[in-house]
Amino acid sequence: MSTVTVREVMTLAPLNGAYVLAGEDGLDRVVSGANVMEVPDIESYVEEGELLLTTGYPVHERPERLVEMLPALAARGLAALAIKPLRYLERLPDRLVSEADRLRFPVLVLPDRTSFNEVIGAVLAVVLAEYGADPGGAEVIRERLTGVALTGGGLEEIARTLAVTLDREVTIVDQEDVVLGQGTPRNRPDDDSADGREPAKPWTFSITVAGAQRGRILVGGAGEPTLGQRRLVRQSCFAAGMHIAQAMASLELDRRLRVLFLEELVTGPSIDEPMLRQRSRLFGWDLTGEHAVLLARCSAELSDAEITGAAQRALPAGSLVWSRGQEVVAVVPVEDRRPDRGRSPARQALEDRWRQALLELGPDRVVVAVGSTAQGPQDLAASHTSAREALRIARSTGRDVVRNDELMLERLLLAVPTVLLQEFVQREIGSLMAHDAEVGGDLCATLAAYLGVGNGAEAARRLFVHYNTVKHRLSRIADLTGADLHDPRARLRLALALEVRTLL
Repeated sequence: MSTVTVREVMTLAPLNGAYVLAGEDGLDRVVSGANVMEVPDIESYVEEGELLLTTGYPVHERPERLVEMLPALAARGLAALAIKPLRYLERLPDRLVSEADRLRFPVLVLPDRTSFNEVIGAVLAVVLAEYGADPGGAEVIRERLTGVALTGGGLEEIARTLAVTLDREVTIVDQEDVVLGQGTPRNRPDDDSADGREPAKPWTFSITVAGAQRGRILVGGAGEPTLGQRRLVRQSCFAAGMHIAQAMASLELDRRLRVLFLEELVTGPSIDEPMLRQRSRLFGWDLTGEHAVLLARCSAELSDAEITGAAQRALPAGSLVWSRGQEVVAVVPVEDRRPDRGRSPARQALEDRWRQALLELGPDRVVVAVGSTAQGPQDLAASHTSAREALRIARSTGRDVVRNDELMLERLLLAVPTVLLQEFVQREIGSLMAHDAEVGGDLCATLAAYLGVGNGAEAARRLFVHYNTVKHRLSRIADLTGADLHDPRARLRLALALEVRTLL
């Protein structure tokens, strides 16, 4: 098929008097349209084959911008840059010529009398004559394509409509090249496949939604689509984008409804049984049997898409997860329940796997708290409340993984009025806290290590100090508190005071 080049376009009457300033080796670049430069960052707004016209006004304060944009314009496949420089530019940048020659990218200079409107009209006229007119009934077809999208028609129907219109093979794929729709031409495709040769590479057109690419339309055939055919393909891209946008909006609404129901289930008032069964069936959830709520606090926000992938790797089948920004909620089936009060190996692995899976998404720190076991959906709110309490204790004590049923001591202490706890701490270890604050000492840490192991030598090893240093500190602790460190009740009071100080 014949094409229009920059060299041929320069023979048009509206370009009479124009001359090539630089990039003469690129005069055989193909022209498929014309555009006008109205902003200094025009690179993002141009398309392959365009003749870019400018007065230079967008860069009149910094003409060097013309040189900087040349590589991007050439890379995007522009045909040429045509400048009408006498009105707004006193001079053209010195490096413009050398850069254009290096890129083999034509830079034209237009006479001051040149009308951009006339140039655009003349270019489009000759391009249309060469590229062919719209296929028959193009307006009707455009309306049909738009109607397909507006009435909820699928990508399969869009592909079939376009294939019959163009008489070419049409395939619609997503970003991962998964086929979403296919259409077959009326006649045998002209792709050389019948004689054993490889089919011609399809022509590719992007489908965008809100500025982001969501898929592509692949048009078969050995010959390049005409401009009229390209217009129909772009209309199909628009229709496909509308369909994808509607599908995305539907999925987002479904996601929000699911999260809203889950939030109501774990935090709100109890939901009546019929409503609970109806919604669970609607969303395909099985909330029968024992479940537990896991709360994770992350140092960075995570999206629902990220945590869904992590849950598939780390949590049992049937788990439900959603994001609250930096907090992640999971409703997890209890798979392993044993009569003893210790943590089962399976549960231990589950909590650690979940924390590790969240850490792999990028946060520097993740704290996981497990709530009480819910015998049924109506108990999930209680499990969530206990997980919230466990998370608060974990964060205040510096732990990474905690279970509510292993925090009985902390829960008992926090059930006491805060004023009474503060009074207890002050009476038992207030003198040690004051000493450490005044001299930067380590009496509280030494006491905690000693009470933790019950042995001065082991405490010294864990604190990385000499045994005599620990003996001296313990003597100082006894003097300041008046406590007999050999008395079990005294050691109990001091240990509780240290624990309460951490919790508060």
